[in-house]
Amino acid sequence: MRRIALERPELTGASSRIADVLLSSPEAVLKMSMAELSLAAQTSDPTVVRFFRRLDCADYQDFKVQLGQGLIPQAPFEYESITDADTPESVCSKIITNSLHAIQRFNSDVQAAAIDEAASRLIDAKGIFLFGLGISETIAFDAEHKFFRLGLHCRVVLDSQKQLLLAPTLRNDEVAVFFSHSGSTKALVMAAGMARRNGAVTIAICAPGSRLAQTCDLAIGVPAYENTELYTPLTARINHLLVVNMLVAMLGLRQGRKLPDNLAALDPWFTDKFMD
Repeated sequence: MRRIALERPELTGASSRIADVLLSSPEAVLKMSMAELSLAAQTSDPTVVRFFRRLDCADYQDFKVQLGQGLIPQAPFEYESITDADTPESVCSKIITNSLHAIQRFNSDVQAAAIDEAASRLIDAKGIFLFGLGISETIAFDAEHKFFRLGLHCRVVLDSQKQLLLAPTLRNDEVAVFFSHSGSTKALVMAAGMARRNGAVTIAICAPGSRLAQTCDLAIGVPAYENTELYTPLTARINHLLVVNMLVAMLGLRQGRKLPDNLAALDPWFTDKFMD
C-alpha cells in the first residue's frame, strides 16, 4: 500500500484508476476477482495484469496475498524529537529508540530479492562507480571501503559536475550505484539516465517509487519514515548503511567466504596500533 501511494502521482489513465480503487477500498479488493477489479476501475483484465506485474507480483493471487499482508497493522514510526528540556540520558535514549524504530519498520519493507540481484550485478562488474551527494556521500564512502575489502574495483564519485561528466562515459560492463535518501536529487537522476542510456547497469538505493528509482535498471527501496522535507534526522542514514552491509554479506556468499558478514581485518602495517 505504501508503494502504491508513493507511485500514485506518477500514474495516469487506467493505472491511476486501479490505484485509486486500491487506496480507497483495499479490504474490498481482497474479495474481488480480477474481472470485478477491472470493472471497478473501468479498465480491462490485461491492464490489471500489467499493474500487478509493475508491483513485482507473479499473478493476481500473489498480488492479493501481498495486498493482504500490507494491510496487517504495524506499529507506527514515532520520531521522538530532542528538545532543550532533555537530559543527557534522554538524548541518548531517544537516539537509540528512533534508530530501533527505523530498523524495525525496514525489517518488513526490505527487498531481499532486489538486494540479491544487485549483488549479482556488482560481482560481475569490471568497475563499480558509487554516486552520492549531501548526506548520502557518507553512505557511498562506506560502500567503497567495504567493497574494496572484498576485492571489487570501485570508486566514489562526488560533486555533481563530475558525476554528470563521468556518467555518459560508463560502459556496459560497469555498474553505477546511486545513493539518495529522497531519490529526487536532480543531478543524480540526470546522471543515472545518462549512464543507463550508455549501457551501464544502474542501481538506485533510495526512496521507493522516486524519480531515481524509476530511472535506474534496478532499485533497492529504502522508505523514508520521517518527514525529511524540513529536517534530516540521524536515522535517515541507518537503513542505507544496513543495505550496504546486506550487499556485502551477499557478495561474500558469492565469493565463497566462510563468514560472509565479516570483513577480514586490515593488515597491521595499515593500522599501526599501540600495544600497551
